[in-house]
Amino acid sequence: MSDVLEVLKAAMEVELNGINLYKVAAEKTDDKQAREVFLFLASEEGKHYKYLKDLHDAIKDKKEIEVNIPKPSISFRRIFSEDFLNNLKGKNFEFSAISTGMILEKNSILFYKEQAEKANDAKVRYLFLTLSLTLHF
Repeated sequence: MSDVLEVLKAAMEVELNGINLYKVAAEKTDDKQAREVFLFLASEEGKHYKYLKDLHDAIKDKKEIEVNIPKPSISFRRIFSEDFLNNLKGKNFEFSAISTGMILEKNSILFYKEQAEKANDAKVRYLFLTLSLTLHF
């Protein structure tokens, strides 16, 4: 299980990177709507981090784990509404932050899928497959 703990540490690092990315973007943007979106995304990444940390600690303490991943409180389509995307036109900083966030999300999905393929334990495989499907937007 130490391999799983290392993978979860790496996953927590990805979530922290997302939190930092979105917080910096929120601080630097002059657009109120973009700031709200960035703060919401930072909050969601914080929930993901907490879930992964709790999971890491449970495995480390040899407790029974339960795969109960938090769902986002708003759908991807609502966050990135047509109005929001139209508002981003010509705003390179905001668009770049969103693009970077999406790349982080895509990479985390691929990372979890790869870990699921490597897993020997069925419960660990299920955990990483579930993470690949749900711990993102």
